[in-house]
Amino acid sequence: MMRIAAALPLLALAVAAADFPKPAHSYTASGDRNFPATLVLPQLAPGDESYFNYSMIPGNGTDVPKRANSFNAVIGKTITDDFGIFIEESYSWNSMQGGGTAYGWQNQDGSLRYQVLNNIDHEFLMSLGLERETGGTGATRVGASPSGATAPQIYLAKGMGDLDIGYLRPLAVTSFNSVSLADTAARPDTVNNGFTVEYSLPYLESKVQALDLPDIVRQMTPMTEVLFTSPVGRSYGTRTTALIAPGVSYNGGGWELAVEALVPATRATGSGVGVTAQLHIALDFFAPDSFFGHPIFTSP
Repeated sequence: MMRIAAALPLLALAVAAADFPKPAHSYTASGDRNFPATLVLPQLAPGDESYFNYSMIPGNGTDVPKRANSFNAVIGKTITDDFGIFIEESYSWNSMQGGGTAYGWQNQDGSLRYQVLNNIDHEFLMSLGLERETGGTGATRVGASPSGATAPQIYLAKGMGDLDIGYLRPLAVTSFNSVSLADTAARPDTVNNGFTVEYSLPYLESKVQALDLPDIVRQMTPMTEVLFTSPVGRSYGTRTTALIAPGVSYNGGGWELAVEALVPATRATGSGVGVTAQLHIALDFFAPDSFFGHPIFTSP
């Protein structure tokens, strides 16, 4: 009950703020460009959708678990056509250096997302977000902080299909920037920056050149995500981390399945290559007439 109650203020704020309906846009698309669901970075824009993600990354052999595993479940709900809420729950099981395994929930996490701009001609998206992690709702034995944090966010995405660059037109880049402001010490404030580079084979086949690729290949989008996290002000022992995640996303009918390697770029991030896998389900595709199939408030 405590975990459900922690999400209610964010949901109430989302409903109260829902007074700016706009024409509907797909939550991952701009014109002919579809931006695949990301695994390491948050999602670009609001949508009626659900994500199920497993990740494993080795520790650095000193001050973190020998191996950290987590399962995340995220549900997204649109309030208006361009405004929505995400609620995330994460469960971790960490193999400890001295033996044994620690189990527990991470802090309850929720975010608001507002799509500010969707320029179809230039395949450009911009969204603003506000994330709230509720401190004390998770288990400290798996790394959950007693202190919460609030993070304003900005998301940008640009496809290259409007440029005369031939076989590079399927390329797209996205970026994510936020500042996480801790409620109390000894949790530091952090700056979080990330980007993705992706090459859409479905876009290549349909908009550039049909190469008669096998069906399974033509639905794939190779992509690489990069995420940096650095403390600002007093660090309280927190160090800069950098994670590189190359992988591929497969786009099915109303769902996406993606797998990425997790490659630490600093010792504080880890000492070995991990893995993450994600199933994304578009609820508005499978249940368009349900509560999760359309915004609560729609444009006239």
